[in-house]
Order: sequence, then structure tokens, then C-alpha cells
Amino acid sequence: MKTLRTLLACLSLGGTITLPAQELKKPKDEFPPSGTAEFRLNIKAIPTLRMLINGVPVVMGVDTGCQGTAVITPRAAQRCGITEAFSLPTMGNTGRSESTFGLVDELKAGEVTWRDFHVTILPLDGMDIDGLLGADILFGKPFYMDLRNKVMILGKIPDTSAAHEVPIYSRGGHCGVNIEVEGVKVPMIIDSGATKSYMSSLKFRGQTEFRGFLPVATVRGTSLTRVEVCKISSLKIGGAPLTNVEFVRDQEHNLLGNDFLRAHPIAVDMASRRLWLFEPQVAVRPAAEASK
Repeated sequence: MKTLRTLLACLSLGGTITLPAQELKKPKDEFPPSGTAEFRLNIKAIPTLRMLINGVPVVMGVDTGCQGTAVITPRAAQRCGITEAFSLPTMGNTGRSESTFGLVDELKAGEVTWRDFHVTILPLDGMDIDGLLGADILFGKPFYMDLRNKVMILGKIPDTSAAHEVPIYSRGGHCGVNIEVEGVKVPMIIDSGATKSYMSSLKFRGQTEFRGFLPVATVRGTSLTRVEVCKISSLKIGGAPLTNVEFVRDQEHNLLGNDFLRAHPIAVDMASRRLWLFEPQVAVRPAAEASK
């Protein structure tokens, strides 16, 4: 299976817009009276969800590491009747560039509708999806994800009495959390758009184990990448041992990816800056599935 890092698909990690941010329209959400929406995820390289954009069926990746509202490919944008509205200069990992935006009239998933907002139009080379749902939509309300059971809930957090609570912070709209590696604090981004977890060579200077070369697909294309796994003896999150997670050493990124999310269903409430880790065997699976 290809290792997939959908890093910063909207504006690039740490990217900044040099024109007024108010030019970007944020979505107006319409939830059912219960205020909760439950979804059945499909798992490809990353979690995906079937949705409607302007009434047209699309497959969108669920990417908590995607900055902003959403990304759509040029081909999908054409199918959905989304035209380029304007471009803004950005600065990110790949240097200075421009991001192109289009206006979505309606995005619908199950019983939830988001209206009148801008999305980034980006090719997403190497990714067999129509676009990405970003952090602005996913963390706009309390969020729950259980990748093992392919479940996502927006608007509600399950009973946390048996869960482990961890403080988080917002980093450019992402969900940031500190972990301890050999007793040293390392800031991480929760990124469901990454199939593996990554740790930068700046944060981990210990020994690694060579695992060969794998094709890595990003929003810019696919290339062969040398895989070196960090040999870590002590790993904690919120003071508790962090298990079943293996970090690939990266040049600059620190990400908790889908191996972490498969081992630990999570709930996130960005408003209160709290994250909860659930054990897979006691994770709450919704009785109804609002979207298939």
C-alpha cells in the first residue's frame, strides 16, 4: 500500500495568506435538530466519505491535517460547476506560490449541509479522490473518529469516563498535541491524511532502522522515499504510554497519522482544547449510519 501524506493540502503547513483573510468565505453549517451527525467512513489510503457538492456525487478524503475548509481537484470542480474565483499568494513548505479558490454553493453529507464557502482548487496528484475535507469543517464542532470501526461523528463526543484526556492546542487550525519522546516534549499534528506517523530529524536524533524504499504520494506527486523508523524506547502522551505507533523519520514534519488513529479512537473538542483517547475494544460505535 502506498504511504500517503496529504500534507497541508489547502495552504501548506505554516502557510500565510498575504491578502485580507476576510476574502475567504467560511461555511454556514446546517445540522439536524439533534445537533449530531454520524457517518460511515470508507478506508482507502486515508478515510473517505461520499458526499454531494452542488448536487454532484464526490468522494472526499477526511483529512484533519488539511489546513482550511476543503480542497477540490480541478476535474471535480469542473463536474460540480465550481469556477476559479480568485488566487491568493501563500508561503509554505514549498516556498512562495499561489492558491486558487472557488465558491461552493452547497456541500451535503448525510443530514448535514454546509453552504456558501470557498475551497482551494488543487490537483492532488497521486490521490484517487475528488478532494479533502479540512480542519475548519471537521473541528468546527466536537469531533469523534474511530478508524478501526470506520465511524465518524460530528457535533457530539461519546462518554469519556473510560477515556484518557489530553490537552491540545490549535496550530494554524490544526489539532496540535504534545507527546513525550525519551522524556522530551515533541509537538505533533493529528493528521488523518497521513497513513503513517512521522517525526522530524530535528526532534529525534536517535537511531533509526532502515525499512527500504516506498512510494510516497503527496499533493505534489509520487516519489520513492527512503523509510527509516525511529527506535524509541519511551513514548508517552498526556503522561500515559503511547502504544502501537511507529514513527518514520522525516526531514521536517511531526505527525500522528492513521496508525495512531487505528490504535486509538479519538474525540476532539477544539473549543475546550481537549482530546480524549479511547481504547479500541470499548469505542462507542453509532447505532445509525447517516452516510454510506
